[in-house]
Amino acid sequence: MLLPAVVAATIFVVISAIHFYWAFGGQWGVREAVPVNTAGEPMLHPGAAGTFIVALGLLFFAAVLTANTGVFDDLASRKIVSWTTRGIAVIFAIRAIGDFKYVGLFRKVRATPFARKDTVLFTPLCIVLCILCLLAAQPI
Repeated sequence: MLLPAVVAATIFVVISAIHFYWAFGGQWGVREAVPVNTAGEPMLHPGAAGTFIVALGLLFFAAVLTANTGVFDDLASRKIVSWTTRGIAVIFAIRAIGDFKYVGLFRKVRATPFARKDTVLFTPLCIVLCILCLLAAQPI
């Protein structure tokens, strides 16, 4: 399906751009982007290289979703693209479910800046991306 693929690809490009911004030293939104424990200490310490790799991965996801539109049919089979898209959907479903403590729908820690953003933005976005990927992976 064309529309879900284009919408998801666009979202992935935007999220990738934010990660490139962070990888090159940007600070906007960093405080709310990393889960913290109950003492307020970050659970992750992403460096520039790791953040850059995540940004590249998100661009790859955008390319895969774009491939669902048929634009890369000469380069990749529809079957591989469809299954890869389903794999991306699984990644975001797992992220939406979370770790049952700090991240996702079933997290216990809810009073941190990250947890508030996770409630209103990150987890719902993961659910939307999961659904868009599943819709985009359907045969035409």
